[in-house]
Amino acid sequence: MTTRLFFLSSAFLILLSACNKKENTANTLPKVTEQMATETDTLQAEETSRKESIYLFTVMPKDSSDVAFVSLSDIYPIDNEKDTLTLPNLEKMADADAQYFTFAKNYRKRFLSKTNISETDSLFVYDYAKNKLASFLVKNLKTAAMLNVYSIGDAGPYRNYDFMIGFEINKKHLNGFSDYYRNALVYVGKENPFSKERLKPISWKKIAKKDYPSKALKNNDRALLKSTIAGNTYFYKTESYQYFLQDYLDSNKTIYGRRLLVVDSKTKDVIIEKLYSQSEGTSPAPLNYENGEDSIEQWTGKLFKNKPEVVFGFEYLSFSCPSISVIDKSNEEINIQCDNRH
Repeated sequence: MTTRLFFLSSAFLILLSACNKKENTANTLPKVTEQMATETDTLQAEETSRKESIYLFTVMPKDSSDVAFVSLSDIYPIDNEKDTLTLPNLEKMADADAQYFTFAKNYRKRFLSKTNISETDSLFVYDYAKNKLASFLVKNLKTAAMLNVYSIGDAGPYRNYDFMIGFEINKKHLNGFSDYYRNALVYVGKENPFSKERLKPISWKKIAKKDYPSKALKNNDRALLKSTIAGNTYFYKTESYQYFLQDYLDSNKTIYGRRLLVVDSKTKDVIIEKLYSQSEGTSPAPLNYENGEDSIEQWTGKLFKNKPEVVFGFEYLSFSCPSISVIDKSNEEINIQCDNRH
């Protein structure tokens, strides 16, 4: 039971946050009243996100051992219980042996083939909070299967779906990374995609509501906010962008949602917008430093070499994985493949 709780808490810490995109607006900042949120904005058509252009994964510690594990099960589905080419016959394995095991050559070959990974590729682990990068040749990494956090502690026999499949890394090669690798992103490919230009934690400053840009709400957002009122308004700026955040409060005066606008500092165009609201599986993340100096959720900056700047870290998710918003008109949202099986 203790081991299972350790993994559950580790998995919770690893899951992180997200963002989206939007169109232009006027370069003026009209007044915003404290009336109902749905009465201060006009309707606007929805936009759809394009397909993500890069696959990112997470890394997690394997209990108290010297192993860190990168699951690629999100791109290597193993739902077919009769697929004996994915995993060996689990019914013939003792429960203790089935908790975690490395692959024989034939299973590894199948895994690499189905995920389009080559032995000559590299696995890159980048901690954006520490600005640390570690890289490993795939041919030097073991491929392994590990019980997911909700199956650890259960008695066998196990099913294929109970397992995560991915790469094993020795923890000593990740010394100096964030606790539980909570701020680490993983990429597998030919070249390192991370820029290693240190990201900035967003330091929010309260501003008057009248200084929040006038920007039409999307139809779905208007419906979600119909019973809320505007709360605090926040601002942050870099050399390139201005970040505006508006709280929306429910009838109990608690935060129901937050609306983010990122504005080009020169043109005053709104580059992206995103609403983070309460739902069965989502909730707005606390703002940076609200829970102490080490409590940092929202980040921005140049994360990738060949992409514009990004922003992320605004919500908690229970049933899915966080994403990263690229700050440009492409409306690109990069999902983090976190193997969330809640």
